[in-house]
Amino acid sequence: MSALLHDLLSRLDQWHDTLQQLGWLGVFGFAVALVVLQMAFVPLAVFAVAAGAIFGFWKGVLAITIGTNVGAIVNFLIARYVARTAVTRYLAHHEKFRLIDAAIGREGGKIIALLRLCPMPFGLANYCYGLTAIGFRPYTIATFLAIIPANCFFVWVGASAHEGLAAATGTARPHHPGEYVLIGVGVIAGLCALNYIARVAKAAISKTEPAPAPDQAPIA
Repeated sequence: MSALLHDLLSRLDQWHDTLQQLGWLGVFGFAVALVVLQMAFVPLAVFAVAAGAIFGFWKGVLAITIGTNVGAIVNFLIARYVARTAVTRYLAHHEKFRLIDAAIGREGGKIIALLRLCPMPFGLANYCYGLTAIGFRPYTIATFLAIIPANCFFVWVGASAHEGLAAATGTARPHHPGEYVLIGVGVIAGLCALNYIARVAKAAISKTEPAPAPDQAPIA
């Protein structure tokens, strides 16, 4: 994967001038490429840096925003309509898991918003969310809002890099201190998401468990 990523970035370096000359067509073409890349689980952060280096901040943000959000929708719908039926059939025979799935579906927006802050593979996560009962609308809204900070940050890194696209190629790109902040926020958000999911699951299971019978008063 690292060799493939390096090759893709090298090609972007070669296409730098061409993409700039294409103007808005280059921006939308870059976004379409991101949709395809995330479907194959290719990490997108470095391409957000490249978008800033090629198009500047605002056009770079537009390109990465379109690419990530459309990609998130595509993967979600593929998983929802290809594999979700099998998951539903499985859950039909497991009452507790079915209730947990339904509960997560009701709280989906909050869970997605927290998990989007976690440093996890974007494309794979999109497929996984499609397998749950999370509704399409809360999924898309939470995704759009939660990925804005990271997208803007990485595009800004690219747009402000003195070396241009070369700052996004190879493994020698220096890490901005803000990246470590994002990682820290992601870890905290991940722990919060796991804790929240655990509480949702516990509440769902507790509804299926009969309440303990009250102790009978002793006969006088």
